[in-house]
Amino acid sequence: MRFFRCLLGFLLGLLVTAALCYHLIPSDDVAMDEALEPAEHCDVLFVGPSYIEVGLDTEVFEATTRELGHPLRACKFTRSGLRSYELKHDLTRLMEHCWPKLRRVAVDLTLTAGAVGFERQNWFNPRMVHWHTWDALAWLYRHYRAGRRPWRELAPLAVAHVQHVAMNYLGIGRAGMALTGARWVERLAGGEEKRVGPREVNRLPRANKGRARTYEEETAAIRQLAQDKIRARAHREYADDAWTRELEPIIRKRGFEPVFLYSPVYANRMPPLSRRPGRKPLVFFDFDDPGRYPELYVESARGRTAHLSSEGARRYSRLLAQEFVKLATEPEQRDGSAPRERRERRDERSKRQQRGKPDRPGAR
Repeated sequence: MRFFRCLLGFLLGLLVTAALCYHLIPSDDVAMDEALEPAEHCDVLFVGPSYIEVGLDTEVFEATTRELGHPLRACKFTRSGLRSYELKHDLTRLMEHCWPKLRRVAVDLTLTAGAVGFERQNWFNPRMVHWHTWDALAWLYRHYRAGRRPWRELAPLAVAHVQHVAMNYLGIGRAGMALTGARWVERLAGGEEKRVGPREVNRLPRANKGRARTYEEETAAIRQLAQDKIRARAHREYADDAWTRELEPIIRKRGFEPVFLYSPVYANRMPPLSRRPGRKPLVFFDFDDPGRYPELYVESARGRTAHLSSEGARRYSRLLAQEFVKLATEPEQRDGSAPRERRERRDERSKRQQRGKPDRPGAR
C-alpha cells in the first residue's frame, strides 16, 4: 500500500511540475518568433507551406501596393509541408498574438487537410511534438474515424499520437535539441533514423527515369501540363469546403478578414465552394489556374519542382498585391467571387447596355 501511495504522489508531483513548465517555459519555435517580430506593422499576414515561403516576395508585394496607391505591409509565417491540424494549431497561436494593424489573414490551402502530415520518419522531432495537444487528439480522432481505416492500422498511430502529447505536456518537446535523446523510443518502434520532410505534393513527371530533361522537353512538358489543367477545369467542380469553414472562425473571431488561396502548382486543385446559404461568403484566390494566370505556367516562371522560380515569385507577388488592393478598394470583392469574376460580369453588363442589348440572355 505504501508503494502505491508513493507512486501516486510521484505521478501527482510530475503532473503539477509538467503543467507549470508547460505554461512557463517558452517553446523553441524560430518560425513563430520570426513571424511575430514585425506584428506591429503588419497589414496582411500570409500563412502557409513552402509555396508561400518561395512564392511570396514581400518586398515586391509591398512595392506593388505602393504603386497602386494603397500601400500594404505584408508578413508571412511558413513551414515546409504545413497542412492539416498543424496548420490549424499554428493559425490559432498566431491569432492569439496582438496585431494592431492587421486587417486580413491569407491562408494557403494548396496542401489540403486530407493528409495528417505524421510521417514516421519525423516522429519525436520538436516540430511534430509542438502541435500535439489535447485538442489535437480530438481532431485526429474525428479525422481517422471519417477515413474509415481499420483499427489494426490506426492502433500504432494512436499510440504514437498519445506519446507525442505526453512529450509535449511533460515539457520534453520544449528542450530543443535535447529531444533527440528520446529517439530510442522510435528505434524500439522500428522507425528509421533518417529524417525527411513531407513529400513534395507534386512534381513534373520526368521524360525518362534517370535522365534529366532538356530545356526543350521541360518547356514542352510545362506547356502540356497547363493545357491539361485548362481542359480539366472546363467542367468546373468545387472541392469540399469543410476544411476552409473550420479555419474561417479562428480568424473572424479576432475581427480579421480571412482570405484563402491556392498557389500555382502542377496538381489540379479545385477551389472550395465560396457561397453557402446562411454563411458569410469566402474570399478565395484560385491561382492554380493557367487559363486565368498563364504567366505563372511558362517555363521561366517555374522552378525545378512545383515551386516557382525567382521570376515566377515576382510575378506571383505582383498578382497577389493587385488582388489585395482590389479587396481594399472594391467592396464587391467581399462577396466571395473568384478574383476579377464579379468585376468582369459588371464590365460585360456595361458593354451590353452601351450597345443597347438586353442585360441577360432572353431578356426584353
